[in-house]
Amino acid sequence: MNWWKFVLLFSPIYILIFFILIVHFFHFQSFPHQLALFLSGLTIFLLRRDKDSFKRLIPILWKNLKSVLPAIEILFLVGMLIAAWSFSGVLGVMVKFGFSILNVEFFLPGICCIAALASLVSGSSWTTAGTFGLALMGVGEILGFPPEVSCGAIVSGCYFGDKLSPLSDTTNLASNLSSVPIFDHIQHMLKTSLISFSMALVLYFFLNKFFFFPKESSIQAPLVLYLKNTNQNFLLLLPVVCVFGSSFFKLHVRVSLILGIVSSGILTISSLDHLVLFSKSMVVGFVSETGEPAIDSFLSGGGISAIFPTEFLIVSAVWFGANLENSGYLKEILEGISALVKKQKDVIFATMGSALLLNLTTADQYLSIVIPANAFRNLADTKKIPKKDISRALEDSGTITSALIPWNSCGAFMAASLGVATIQYLPFVFFNLIHITLSVALLGFKKSK
Repeated sequence: MNWWKFVLLFSPIYILIFFILIVHFFHFQSFPHQLALFLSGLTIFLLRRDKDSFKRLIPILWKNLKSVLPAIEILFLVGMLIAAWSFSGVLGVMVKFGFSILNVEFFLPGICCIAALASLVSGSSWTTAGTFGLALMGVGEILGFPPEVSCGAIVSGCYFGDKLSPLSDTTNLASNLSSVPIFDHIQHMLKTSLISFSMALVLYFFLNKFFFFPKESSIQAPLVLYLKNTNQNFLLLLPVVCVFGSSFFKLHVRVSLILGIVSSGILTISSLDHLVLFSKSMVVGFVSETGEPAIDSFLSGGGISAIFPTEFLIVSAVWFGANLENSGYLKEILEGISALVKKQKDVIFATMGSALLLNLTTADQYLSIVIPANAFRNLADTKKIPKKDISRALEDSGTITSALIPWNSCGAFMAASLGVATIQYLPFVFFNLIHITLSVALLGFKKSK
């Protein structure tokens, strides 16, 4: 296959980029990425339409939609959890506790390490972002750090911890698909992950000290005063213990989130009217009414209604991915990539490139691990590539890049939970960016047999 034909294989990606540029050029304020994904999917459908196209599309669309239903469910639960914790005061106590222990001189590397530890313990970057991450964003707002920088540090920590946790679903998935024992898989990833994480911490320290070290005038005085007057009832940290403690019993993340919602309600609901308000906040979001704009903006949020745009984004990506598969483009791209494989390292490049492509074209990071694993596993055996190299490649691309794409379920979740658009925090997710670059660079220098 010549390179020109190989470049043309990726025409669906060019179509998507074209529509993204169009919607931004005409300043579509409502659901720009959703519209671009819908129009791209429709264009692909029309380009390769035949009499059976629609009949084939329905089962593919339903299959892909079922694959993201768990993510959609968890997103709704996180929206409810945020509202419940804001309503009950759990979020305020968490922020007050974080504000008292975090040193402003080491804030960015500090929150990155806290997020990493929480994800390592829980095995879930999503749980960490929706709980500790939200509180750490609040501390950053009080101290005057730009939200996109704080968000980047938190997402970096979340994915470092998630990647190396034996409780992580993606870590176990990559390990199982490659037939590599879980701890061998983690140990193999640790060699490069520690380097990337250390480099990220150095960059966060550098930014903290020389660029974003907040001046006294930038600290939000109303919020500091509010925290000082907040009743430091450590009993309100019980819902946090419920969420993260349940991971030790290997409960599903949805069970952990429900425990966090229910426990915060039990601690604060004292009457029927209170229960009605609590339930309402989980649907439409909690609205603070202290009279101080800075405090109200800080405390308000969450709810199922706030999650709907993100859910719409995921469903739009499912529509685009289903049309890509239905039209035959996805099969052609994977076959085109396989045709270029000549050496050992080409298989690793193909695995990582396919994982990135699937993160770009579908809403599900699990597909970005499962499909390349199935597509290149036999080829890896033929080329006598160690299985642990394949399992690491799946995570180095499939897991790591998922949070960098706005319409992927992971990127959409991080944006919805932390309140910062994916495209805004992307330049500051140093661990993810460094790690994918380092993995590709090391692979390029690796000798092939």
